[in-house]
Amino acid sequence: MTYRPFVVFAILAVLAGGLTACSSGGKDSPGASPEPSAGAKQALEIGRRFAQCARDHGYPDFPDPVIDGAKLKYGDWGPGVQEQSRMVSEVRECKAIQDQLRALGDANSTLSAADLEKLKEFAKCMRDHGITGWPDPRADGSFPIIGTPLEPEVKSDRSLAAKDACKRHWDRGFRLS
Repeated sequence: MTYRPFVVFAILAVLAGGLTACSSGGKDSPGASPEPSAGAKQALEIGRRFAQCARDHGYPDFPDPVIDGAKLKYGDWGPGVQEQSRMVSEVRECKAIQDQLRALGDANSTLSAADLEKLKEFAKCMRDHGITGWPDPRADGSFPIIGTPLEPEVKSDRSLAAKDACKRHWDRGFRLS
């Protein structure tokens, strides 16, 4: 099974969900933000290794991940970084790092009933915006798309536009299965 870069970055976003950036003060100082969870710290470390792998394999400007608000991001996550991450995922060593992120996400994922409902609304919205084969999520919150005719469509401009239109329902990333 091949893991796509957007899946890995969605896992990172889920792991970092609810976190805030740490303040410069100590953890006991007034106004200090809570420390990131152990899972988020581990995801950040693995994400840094992925970024270094990208730089080591021909993408010298690939950004390090950071916790930005409630999400883990790779710099300005625009089309250039998305395309680079897709290409980096073809490098065997970097794919192994992505597999570690996937495993970490599977071990740390929890989904409330309310979140599952939001994912169902997201799925309906994707269908309403032209991605007619978009399935409802599984009980674990993943979308059963890998290995289906819809898999190549996930990264199309049409699908990305639908995802952008539907982020009012769910904007924390998602997993494909």
